[in-house]
Amino acid sequence: MSRPVLAPRFTAIDETRALAIFSMIIMHFGPGAFQRLPALQPLAEPILFLGRFATTTFVIVFGVTIGFVYFDRFRGPDRHLVLEATHARARLLVLCALLICVPDYINLWLASDFNLSHWLFKTYSIFNYYALALLSVPLWLRALAPTPVRNALMLGVAHWALAWLWLMAWPLDPALGFQEYLRLNLLSGPYAYLQLSGSAIMAIPVGIALRHAVRARQEVNFVHRLLPLALLLSLAGWLLGVATGEFSLHNIVLGAIKAPPRVWYWLFFGGAALLLLIGFILLGLKLGAREKKLTYPIALFGQASLPIYTAHTFVLPLLNWLDRLVVVEGVARIILPFSVFAIYCAVVMDYYHRKTLRSQAKASAAASG
Repeated sequence: MSRPVLAPRFTAIDETRALAIFSMIIMHFGPGAFQRLPALQPLAEPILFLGRFATTTFVIVFGVTIGFVYFDRFRGPDRHLVLEATHARARLLVLCALLICVPDYINLWLASDFNLSHWLFKTYSIFNYYALALLSVPLWLRALAPTPVRNALMLGVAHWALAWLWLMAWPLDPALGFQEYLRLNLLSGPYAYLQLSGSAIMAIPVGIALRHAVRARQEVNFVHRLLPLALLLSLAGWLLGVATGEFSLHNIVLGAIKAPPRVWYWLFFGGAALLLLIGFILLGLKLGAREKKLTYPIALFGQASLPIYTAHTFVLPLLNWLDRLVVVEGVARIILPFSVFAIYCAVVMDYYHRKTLRSQAKASAAASG
């Protein structure tokens, strides 16, 4: 398993992020595929259920990454580098957030729909959350020191509590004006800033502990401590979801219970995200150098999550625009866009592979110098 002493990335985190991308692909492309493959319809709900791991896994991995990469550096002489990195990443997320609006804006234009409210709400996406969250990271890191576990728990719960109270006091605007757009981004949407931030903050100590475990080569001890917590979170989420009457395969796949975010939902899937991370850590410890080459593409896929996510939003709109020239139906309608998307993913992964090789070469040169 790659160690931060040699490289700035930790393989298990990238691999867990890759599974979140696979989950997102299942959720976004799966329904259309099942419509065109009716023989597989009985498998639709179980498979689409896997697609609901995407958002929670991304956010939990985001929190773990903050703790793993930034916490110690923020408390040391590299604080300015952390600030520069988070601000640069936030700017990139804003750019990507605008970029993924393009297909919807083209569709609105083609439909001669120039309602400003429609154009405004088409800018809503998970990227809005990440841009705001990255700008908040320095504030979170200041608040967590010097007792990150206690402070993360208090701050994370406070975010969820504030969201619950504020949501009751901020009624829905039927006119869907700018106030409702703010409410959507902060409280009521599937990517609500307060609730998702609360979950990400509570995952930061996991990343801090993982960083220390990797440095001390105590990953197995880390897994033994994290495993009961992950299981407990998922069990608590399931019990709470059953108690509220909302936990069911159909409800989860339908997505109606994603907004506003539910505590039980995030407990259940958050615990599952930690279990995925644990699994990849153990896998990395078990595999030899030759076997790790087989899992390396998964890590690359996780590293490339941002450009892959951004590009995937163009796949279905491009297919629909193609219908204006030639209509592709049947299995070909599934194979064509996936083939183009797969080629794009391969190119992006190759870019990150070359980037990794350059980083390793610089690290080796610095170590030998």
